[in-house]
Amino acid sequence: MFRQIARVATFAIILVVAITGFSHAQEQKGTLVFAVETLSAQTLDPILEGRPGNAVYQAVMYDSLVGFDIEKGGVGPGVAERWELSADGLTWTFFLRPGQTFHNGDKLTAHDVKFSLERQMGPGSLASAAASMRRTIKNIEVVDDLTVKVQTNTPQIGLPAGLSRAVAPEGAVMPKAYIERVGEEEFRKKPIGSGPWKFVRNVPGDRIEFTAVTTPHWRGRPHFKDLHLLLVPEESTRVAMVRTGEAAIASIGPETMLGASRAGLEVLSVPGTMQAVFQFWGTYKPEVKDSPIAKARVRQALSLAIDRKQVIEHVMNGRARMPYPFATFGYTDYFSADRWEKWAAEAYRYDPVLAKKMLAEEGYPNGFELKFANTALPGTQFMVDIGTAIADMWTKVGVKVTIKHYEWGSFAPMERGDQAGLIGWASMYRTAGRPDAPWRYDGAFSPESIQRLLGDKENCQETCQEYVKTSRALGSELDKTKRTALTDHMVEVTANSWTVIPILEGMGYYAINTKKVGQFAPITGRHELGDVFERIPRPEEKPWKK
Repeated sequence: MFRQIARVATFAIILVVAITGFSHAQEQKGTLVFAVETLSAQTLDPILEGRPGNAVYQAVMYDSLVGFDIEKGGVGPGVAERWELSADGLTWTFFLRPGQTFHNGDKLTAHDVKFSLERQMGPGSLASAAASMRRTIKNIEVVDDLTVKVQTNTPQIGLPAGLSRAVAPEGAVMPKAYIERVGEEEFRKKPIGSGPWKFVRNVPGDRIEFTAVTTPHWRGRPHFKDLHLLLVPEESTRVAMVRTGEAAIASIGPETMLGASRAGLEVLSVPGTMQAVFQFWGTYKPEVKDSPIAKARVRQALSLAIDRKQVIEHVMNGRARMPYPFATFGYTDYFSADRWEKWAAEAYRYDPVLAKKMLAEEGYPNGFELKFANTALPGTQFMVDIGTAIADMWTKVGVKVTIKHYEWGSFAPMERGDQAGLIGWASMYRTAGRPDAPWRYDGAFSPESIQRLLGDKENCQETCQEYVKTSRALGSELDKTKRTALTDHMVEVTANSWTVIPILEGMGYYAINTKKVGQFAPITGRHELGDVFERIPRPEEKPWKK
């Protein structure tokens, strides 16, 4: 009788552990401290923040309609466990996973999804995609508590990616009933989400604090009890905090990696987060027609003059890789990654002899003068060092480089309007890791885009016209095989123009105190760690390998 009772009791304990996720090994304790260079707008309202803030701290407490493929990067399940596109390409149906709740106990339903998307599209939204959402989304319909339909005015193949945390914050799901009950002002003071961490307090200019949910969560039940995100602008201070144990993890740049390793810290690299590129402005303009950079073979020669492996080794301390073509990665949707990896290995090789030969054949045996704007987008200061390195390599093939350094705040306005200060120049630039290549291509190459690197409305020649034709076909193609072929052709057209040229594929970098956290893997293409904190173990649970 006693043995039977014992067996029943043991079974009951196992059942409780299975259902709740509680066990001794999963006990939540301690505080995970992350030191970061910026907290951006430091707001917990998803409609008031762009990607950097969302990906660092809003991702902690909010789930997104579409999430990540944890293993390979790119799009994967989120609040919606699956989604389907109608035969006419005009309706996406999202099927939500059951049993989700907000931190106040309210059920998460399709009504919250509809409310959240409409809020992101609303007049008070600062979301970067708000205008395009208003333009493309015709209607949002709640079918039932676990099903929502999004109808679009034209086929929007990339809509799930656009509502994925892999891309942007627009898919963040907010609590409809709570916001309507307390109002937006109170919601911003006491925000509620459905993620694995609950909001505790926000100290502007200093920190944001969270505490872990105690019940199972589809993203993972946190190992730590609390999470503190500290704003520490100085990189040396962040590294010192990790070294002393004041922080467990800190964001760093490539120039700090070697010192962090020598200090006994683990250095974590997040692959596929960005590309450092150089690009040419206004090569199609009538006033540039006699310039060397108006010739595609000259632009190609400048690529051949770059020793990318040396840049990776000496500027990036070996923590980068050879790139795919512009704005494409191993996880890019509808893209023949293996084919293009082989192409890039050959096309982006270092061959200064051939570079000189091509320059001579194009009429520049003694080189030419090149104006080069060296700049770095926020969070990638190492791009300036890359720009300096490649400018030096160009001088070795006879190019006389006039290099001018710009802070991003002064460079960014130059690419708007008529771009008068950039026409005929080359410059450094950056792409972010996104699974949907057409979005980034449209921003760079469309004649109606801000950058319009292949042509504008008045000057759209053969390559520009072929891009427009391919882009439009891609926008409405529903067949996966045909869509992949069109993406590959879009990549081919732009790559062979040698207008935007990748230098390397970069990574996010972090210094880690292995006595404070255990071994964990980042999400490919996700520079920030906002969707990783819940999966980070304590050091005794999974020590770092020696």
